[in-house]
Amino acid sequence: MALTIISVLASALFLLGTPIVLVMAVWVAATSYWVVDFPLANMGLSALDSLKSFAFLAVPLFIATGDFLTAGGMSQRLIGLSKSLVAYLPGRTAATTVLASGIFSAVSGSNAATAATMGQLIGPEMRRLGISPGLAGAIVAAGGTLGVIIPPSTIFIIYGITMGVSTVDLNLGGVLTGIVMMLFLIATAAYLTRREEPAHRGHGDFLRTVARETAGAYLGLSAIVILFFGLYFGWFSSTEAAGVATIYCLLAGLLVTRKITFRSVPQVLQASAAITGIIAPMVAFSLQFQQILSVMDIPAAIQEWLMQIGNAYGHFVTVAAMMGLILFAGCITESVAVVLILGPVLAPVAAALNIDPVHWGIIFTFGTSIGFVTPPYGLNLFVTCAVMQIPYGQLVRAIMVFIIPLLVSWVVVAAVPWLSLALVPVR
Repeated sequence: MALTIISVLASALFLLGTPIVLVMAVWVAATSYWVVDFPLANMGLSALDSLKSFAFLAVPLFIATGDFLTAGGMSQRLIGLSKSLVAYLPGRTAATTVLASGIFSAVSGSNAATAATMGQLIGPEMRRLGISPGLAGAIVAAGGTLGVIIPPSTIFIIYGITMGVSTVDLNLGGVLTGIVMMLFLIATAAYLTRREEPAHRGHGDFLRTVARETAGAYLGLSAIVILFFGLYFGWFSSTEAAGVATIYCLLAGLLVTRKITFRSVPQVLQASAAITGIIAPMVAFSLQFQQILSVMDIPAAIQEWLMQIGNAYGHFVTVAAMMGLILFAGCITESVAVVLILGPVLAPVAAALNIDPVHWGIIFTFGTSIGFVTPPYGLNLFVTCAVMQIPYGQLVRAIMVFIIPLLVSWVVVAAVPWLSLALVPVR
């Protein structure tokens, strides 16, 4: 009875607009005290333990990397390269937004930073072309989901920490899957904006333009090369990669582009800390949420239900049911919470079905990325609304068409394990 009352009150707080982190804190505190009889001191101890992990240090570092990348002017260069690569496509500006989001994600590791940056830099250009504000915002928000899949990815790191899976392997597994996801989104964005921006007839200067823009974007591309080969050959862990990327982008902005000054560094770090301050409490309370669910045997009940589905309907129906759970959870809560709450519940079922842990980690994380653009709780939707000044309802109506290519690409990744495992070294 007490659990029902607490859950109803927490749901009411969420519907009234209370930040999800506060809703989880209230639920954890009330349930600990009145339902499972945990001492409230456990909240502080568990929160501290959950954030002391060396691997979690990569999260604020990758967020800072994205901010230094933009402040140093390297993001604009990457956008110029993206424009040259899709110059002859219909809807090339919309396609540029998605492609630039993918390239930016390969350095920043943050979906929110990707959406915010593309909204600021390309959003106004799409609106000048006559693309409706809702559709322009939907393209930006959908492109931001690439920040979850294309390595380096903070969500891969959080999943790896939680589930004991190599974060390096997860990041390498995200390369081809991220490309598949990006191609589906580019095709959709180009098709939807083909009338506002028909295909361009060039004059044979495509390769020259690409070469010029590649040379101009060498700083950002060098960061991508360093991160990829460093992870692939095991030169550094995901956390060390985040540190390398942060220092690299800072030094490039200070010494090469000179768009970052020593006086501006604290401002950039303060903006990064603000985003980290949202993620860190969510991680802490989500782990406590997971502990309470375990005490109440809810994970065991879900696992038993899934195994019954498997026995009755087979492997594929069970995987589909798990993917449905991930998608549903992503619609109502933050992706970090989905990883920390559902990850330990579903991973044993996936293992029982003989699904490789890296492949399942990619499937799981891919599903959480869709949650960034699914209402009512879609972080990229709120970020895009704030950056591009678009009414939330207008953006929600436009984003629905992008859910289809995201779901199709998710199914492709789930059905083809090779996409997740081809680049993962044999251990």
